[in-house]
Amino acid sequence: MDRRLSRSSHSCDVIVVGGGHAGVEAAWAASSILGVDGRVVLLTMDPSKIGVMSCNPAIGGLAKGQVVREIDALGGIMGIAADASGIMFKILNQSKGPAVQGPRAQCDKDAYAACVQQLIASRPNIDVVTGTVADILREGDRCVGVRCSDGAAHRADSVVLTTGTFMRAIMHTGTQTSSGGRVGEGSADGLSAALRDLGLELGRLKTGTPPRLRWQSLDWDALTPQHGDDPATPFSDVTRGTFPALAQISCRMTQTTPESHQLIRDNLDKAPMFSGQINAEAGPRYCPSIEDKVVRFADRQSHHVFLEPETLEGGSVYCNGISTSLPPHIQDALVRSMPGCQRAEVLQYGYAVEYDMVRPHQIDSTCMVKSVPGLFLAGQINGTSGYEEAAGQGLVAGVNAARMTRDEVPARLARDQAYIGVMLDDLVTRTPREPYRLFTSRAEHRMLLRSDNADERLTPIGRGWGTVGDARWAVWESRRERLTDLARRLEAAPGEAGKNLAALARRPDVAVRDIVDRLGGDDAYRDVARVMTDTRYAGYVKRQQAEIRRQREADKVRIPEDFHMACVAGLRTEAAEALARFRPSTLGQASRLAGVTPADATVLAVAIRKRHAAP
Repeated sequence: MDRRLSRSSHSCDVIVVGGGHAGVEAAWAASSILGVDGRVVLLTMDPSKIGVMSCNPAIGGLAKGQVVREIDALGGIMGIAADASGIMFKILNQSKGPAVQGPRAQCDKDAYAACVQQLIASRPNIDVVTGTVADILREGDRCVGVRCSDGAAHRADSVVLTTGTFMRAIMHTGTQTSSGGRVGEGSADGLSAALRDLGLELGRLKTGTPPRLRWQSLDWDALTPQHGDDPATPFSDVTRGTFPALAQISCRMTQTTPESHQLIRDNLDKAPMFSGQINAEAGPRYCPSIEDKVVRFADRQSHHVFLEPETLEGGSVYCNGISTSLPPHIQDALVRSMPGCQRAEVLQYGYAVEYDMVRPHQIDSTCMVKSVPGLFLAGQINGTSGYEEAAGQGLVAGVNAARMTRDEVPARLARDQAYIGVMLDDLVTRTPREPYRLFTSRAEHRMLLRSDNADERLTPIGRGWGTVGDARWAVWESRRERLTDLARRLEAAPGEAGKNLAALARRPDVAVRDIVDRLGGDDAYRDVARVMTDTRYAGYVKRQQAEIRRQREADKVRIPEDFHMACVAGLRTEAAEALARFRPSTLGQASRLAGVTPADATVLAVAIRKRHAAP
């Protein structure tokens, strides 16, 4: 990528700040829309870290896997990189229904970052620039660029901030602290002040990571193996050739012990999460530190720990389940108290990091800051956690940053269209006090938002946006034709008891392989599974579509930007305060705010109608 590096103060169309998962999707989406005549600047502190997997080298999971499939359907790159670097693929929740199943891949972290960097380098309209942003440039209330700490100014029609955990970041290991959002890297200290100067309300969150162990020091063969699927299922519809591309491995499972727990309890005063050393409000509830788990679940004698290789060649193993910020010598003892790890060598100690974020009620569902046109936020700066959540926001932010340069109507995804839409709606209608994480339970229409139908839901949308190119579109059209033909054949083919094969396929006790065999055994397993799921869910989907139509009517009612909530007669004080704080764009968003009752929504709807009807 060295041929791309430069320092430039020339103007461009879109500036993306940050080279993490949100940043690369934002840059990729914007470059797709702008084409060869456009210019996107990807501004990062260290270009060699673009696409780096800071924590667990895994992509996907429950709800997260659906997001990766959605990103792929919209023309993004996360699924492509995961397929190219995956060393263990698995569909989670296979014992449950398709709506809550989620694809996941353990990746070679070096291969993943290399693939992402190669993809970014393949785009001639993306310029990678080295720098640390210290200030936001404005003309009036509009964002027109950024200024770096070395004084270099970069002007653009729109700016996307994807700062991850690097804003005023501090790392903690025991009582030791250092500046930085990731081991071996620095902190963006000036940007927080610049955002406050814009009038934005900031918060402070914390997260953590576990120690990494030397593979050769573990009693690997004595531990319980965790195998991937065979055959493996790719994330991306455009993955071709040999798949999986890399050799496949198995992970191992161990667990903490009563000795581990007593060690932790004896040293809680040395844990920054409990000693008061960290000033952040909250850490990730659904990925807590091992100290937090031992305190919260005092009756538990052990917790599962998954040992996951980070690369095929490096010998580093990620300890999934013991995120910790205890002192190094305590971490050594903790790790060696687990079965199979008695002689373990720690390659990198776990640590906690606290960082600034922007309260996301100040953005709208396009990822643009409401009070600063042209400024977009994506990823952990909005209070989310996880690679996939960040990448989904980055794609939407990149799309809208590019559309703004063309004076086009902003693009949005609704809750019934995508998990990305669910996430963005949650962020703009609720202020997270802890890092936000997606779950299938957050989606009221999850029967529609399956991982297997992401292409059907979103590829036509991406084509309209300009993020889906001809090659991906051709793949989608070909699959659509196959699925349509397959559905017709199920209706025409005889099944049992005088009924057709479609009726047989609807029965929950009938396996996909049974239908494949009855069709002659030549049809792709995934295609048959998809049609069977559509057939089985048809009645539920019909009922959900009726609910969706009602909700869409509310989401079509726009709230004027200068609408004064305090002046609405009959609106409760709590509702008026919530509406004034979040400034929802639509009546539908307003109705989903905490503190707004159905009666409040009705009062607001009447006031909006009167406003629109006024001369």
